[in-house]
Amino acid sequence: MAVGHQQTSKPKSGVGTMKIRNLIFGAALATGLAGTSGAAVAQELKPVRINQAFQSLLYLSLYVAHDAGFFQEEGLDVKVTTGGGGSQAWSAVLGGSADYSIQDPVFPTISREKGGPGIVVGTICNAETIYALAKNNDIKLTTNFPDLLSKGYKLSTQPQPDSGWARLTYLAQKNEVHPGNETFTDVQVPIGSEMASVFAGQTDIGLSYPPVVEQAEDQGLHVVFSFAAASRPYLFSSLNTTQSFVEQNPEVHQKVMNAFEKASQYIYRYPDEAVKIAIKEFPDLNEKIVRKAVERMISELAYPEHAFAEYNAFTANQKLHEFVGTIKKPATAEEGLNNAAALAAYQTLGRITWDAPRPITETIGQ
Repeated sequence: MAVGHQQTSKPKSGVGTMKIRNLIFGAALATGLAGTSGAAVAQELKPVRINQAFQSLLYLSLYVAHDAGFFQEEGLDVKVTTGGGGSQAWSAVLGGSADYSIQDPVFPTISREKGGPGIVVGTICNAETIYALAKNNDIKLTTNFPDLLSKGYKLSTQPQPDSGWARLTYLAQKNEVHPGNETFTDVQVPIGSEMASVFAGQTDIGLSYPPVVEQAEDQGLHVVFSFAAASRPYLFSSLNTTQSFVEQNPEVHQKVMNAFEKASQYIYRYPDEAVKIAIKEFPDLNEKIVRKAVERMISELAYPEHAFAEYNAFTANQKLHEFVGTIKKPATAEEGLNNAAALAAYQTLGRITWDAPRPITETIGQ
């Protein structure tokens, strides 16, 4: 697995280098450059509550921050709960039972459109990790998605407005390809049955996510297109909270973002350790499947190299959701993104080096 090129201390952002430097400097001043000290562990740990939409391999930086002890190192006692969906995770923040949520970044925008609070404060998954798989060996891997929309294939997706359906529809319209017998047919199937429809011969191609992708490959399907590569940069999953929480808890918030910055860098510094954490967090999955899924997402830079959210990745998410109809208009980065603490963490911690891998303390479920 080639990940050496991913070790970089420079942010990959849609804004210019000078602007990034100015943002980092401003963020450092605004947050007081809250640093990290080994003494934090000896102090009383500050409680922090994070609600994740699902237990998902997409959220690996959360598990690394927890299991490798980065939250504790920052003096935090982080409790992770699972909402069961993006709406439920974000509702936990609005309802006061969680300080942060992890899910699609569109939910804070929906909240603000309804007059409520909500901001994105960091990146959890930085690519739309959707893959198209086929059983027929005549359907070859391509980097040009229109190739799959011009041969009459039937493609199975989760129901509208799921991300797979949205991305398929968006790319088809962008390339001016209309559904039909000579082009393609979108077959919307129940969540979780996308690959089953391919195995059953009901569709030619199925769209799904890790680790379903790797499980399907293990049973004979093969990837014919990576939406992760085609859509990047795209903010698929984010860390979210309210502006009032950030303003009322600036030190705690900075420590949270420090921990996520450490975890993001640790994944690329010690990919095998990241795999070990993923295996421990998903004991019911075959270890080979988990390893393949994590290594694929590392190789495609789906996991963020740093905790801050890229402006163009955030904007891409908002534009797609406007297209789908989830939101009325896309939020600008100034409206929906607060990168101050994440950029300060990047600036103060720099490129982190470890003498050796860290021990795995305990998993989310323990």
